[in-house]
Amino acid sequence: MDRIEEASYIVKSLNAYRNDELKDFELIKIVCSYFDKIKNEDLSEADLNFLKYISNVIGIPHFYDLLEKFEKDITLNSFDLNTLSAVIYESTLNLSKDNKVHKYQKQILELFKPGQLNRYFLSASTSFGKTHIVFEIVKQMNYDNVVLIFPTIALLSENLERLTSDESYKFFIDNYSIHTLSEVESLDEKNLFIYTPERYLSFIEKREDEINFDFAFIDEVYKIDNDYIIDEEVRENERDVAYRLAVFYSLKKDVDTLLAGPYIDFSRPNDINYNRSFDRFLEKNQIQLLDYNDYEIVNKTYKDIKGRKSYSVGNDFDLHFETSSKNDRLIEILRQIIDINENSIIYCYSRSSVESYAKTIINSDLLNNHSYEEYSEFISHISDNFNNEWTLISALKRGIGIHHGLVPKYIQKETVSLFNQGLLKVLLSTTTITEGVNTSAKNLIVLHDKKGDKPLKKFDAKNIAGRAGRFLHHYNGRVIVLKNNFMQAINSEPEGIKHKNYDLDAPKEEVDLFYTEDEYLSDVDKAKIIDINQLQQDRGIPDEIFHLYKVVSRKDKIEIYDKIALLNQAQLDAIKKLIRYINFRMDIDYDGFQVILNVLESIVKNQKLKFLIEYKGEEGIYSTLTHLIYFYLRDGFRGSVNFKLGKGLPVDKAISETSEFVYNTLKYQVVKYLGVFNIMYKFYISKQTGQPYDEVSGLDRLLTKLEYNAFTEKGRIASDFGVPSSIIDYYENEDNADEIKKSFDNYELNIFEKVERIINEENTGGNNV
Repeated sequence: MDRIEEASYIVKSLNAYRNDELKDFELIKIVCSYFDKIKNEDLSEADLNFLKYISNVIGIPHFYDLLEKFEKDITLNSFDLNTLSAVIYESTLNLSKDNKVHKYQKQILELFKPGQLNRYFLSASTSFGKTHIVFEIVKQMNYDNVVLIFPTIALLSENLERLTSDESYKFFIDNYSIHTLSEVESLDEKNLFIYTPERYLSFIEKREDEINFDFAFIDEVYKIDNDYIIDEEVRENERDVAYRLAVFYSLKKDVDTLLAGPYIDFSRPNDINYNRSFDRFLEKNQIQLLDYNDYEIVNKTYKDIKGRKSYSVGNDFDLHFETSSKNDRLIEILRQIIDINENSIIYCYSRSSVESYAKTIINSDLLNNHSYEEYSEFISHISDNFNNEWTLISALKRGIGIHHGLVPKYIQKETVSLFNQGLLKVLLSTTTITEGVNTSAKNLIVLHDKKGDKPLKKFDAKNIAGRAGRFLHHYNGRVIVLKNNFMQAINSEPEGIKHKNYDLDAPKEEVDLFYTEDEYLSDVDKAKIIDINQLQQDRGIPDEIFHLYKVVSRKDKIEIYDKIALLNQAQLDAIKKLIRYINFRMDIDYDGFQVILNVLESIVKNQKLKFLIEYKGEEGIYSTLTHLIYFYLRDGFRGSVNFKLGKGLPVDKAISETSEFVYNTLKYQVVKYLGVFNIMYKFYISKQTGQPYDEVSGLDRLLTKLEYNAFTEKGRIASDFGVPSSIIDYYENEDNADEIKKSFDNYELNIFEKVERIINEENTGGNNV
């Protein structure tokens, strides 16, 4: 690089910024790019003074600190006035000895003041550091009761691990009881809840009247709008309902709130086609917009690879090609990135494409000499507990990670960890990589412009591109687009987020009707509410029953109640026999379980689950789902895989189908519908016998088993954290715990020690998860 020319450009840019000719976020990109160019140069004392100065002018002193990562001695031996003023300014960004925020994080922190209602919606880039500032807000405001809502169990457990293992977060362990399970035995004076929307709803169903929250944080709030949801799993479109309900219940009077999401489009007053329902939601709830979408703390360089032989990518990297096909060019790109000792994330539009491209890379000679010695225990563990013919194992042996929704959670977690350590060179992923997974890749290779069969929107594309480069690791991330129209999505017009509860014209789920103000309900909507209330009154079903399993409509619950009331004595006896089986040996009675499925079949909307209930094989007696749950309860995940292998399925197919069933169908759909049956059954029996509702024996134990694969508090925490099943068995079988621990392999022992530290830390000083 021409040092004089580059420095002159920075000086001109600084002058333009001071004269209001350049926005601060534009200057950030320029300074970021300059640091990226100079990081590998020999730096003089004058260079260091200049770099210190410009990093503080833009309010991100971390840029200067990051030079150490590139083996630079950043000790300043002399100061000029500019450097001195920079150091003084930097001190204002230090929240403690080891904790520093950047200028734009501090701007948000300073908005929160005691004695006023603090409500904000923050839309910012993926590199902004939203979660970090949330913890600082809680610390600064010293709230008593706090709920943090994240989209996935993986993010829930990641933040729990952060609080229990990072010394800089010790404040929260010392001052709060931390809860992650919806069943909370006792509440302390100060409580911090870390939940998913579904778990938050489950908690307030049980304890809403016992606690007043002072602060609520909801991450990825765009999920209130189903059109925005980027989840790869093909589930019922109910996630948006759970998010809307979580937002609704969190916005009680006087509760401070921070809603957050990446790259959300804001109001466009002059656009007559723009949907203003989200604007109305913010206005009605006194929530102020904070638009930091343009503040890319890690700069992005985009390169669209088509047919040319050479491309410059960023400041310091050129790609050269000798081939023309997409697969061959992918291998060439990876080879050149590996040659400069960097790793890459590869975005694919589906699980099948992830595995297909993994095989393409395995079958090339790209990573033939890769050594997996440092994580051989992990590979041995997977081989012993799954099947050594699984493609994922072959990929790991070549330094390739596979990450999608049908890979068991703890394997996903370990794979990302190995990738971040540089032990894996490639990570192939679907949109699961956008779900808050922290990776340290500088390079993102985009192979497709879709998510599943849907074209990517601008929001999707920006969120995916946000995985290139990570704050405090890189100045610049490279986005390499290989033969697809991803850049059209990046450059497309943004679409605003919608909130159907604040839109008169939006068609509403029945669930939404009871959480929508009258002015946004049509006459037809209002008539539906009257009809449903009459049906409820006729049956004498109290509101507290309807408030359980909130994402299922009241009419569906009434239908289940009516069907239970029509069961004959033999059918009711079969259900009671099933409940005895569950409570005494965690097994199912086929006849009793089939009665329940027959009752539920008509309200099931998820097509996969509906098929598993309807299809009864040649004998036509028991649903496929009945068989599947029996084998899962008896032999667990591994047994279910072996069952499918016995049916002649290939290894990859057997594991992916089992994962689909266990992680999507079982934990979400089956638990939800069985849960609805359970509450309506217990209410019916209570009404018939006069027995208190809470004393009626039901399916509660089975529901806990299917959701967590654990009953004890420690077992459920371990399950959330994502661990091998043997570790959950350890916590679930106190009498045989020592024998179970002796059977752990080396990998399991390592994970066990980590989980033990988290659980024990949480139980110190009366804090409970």
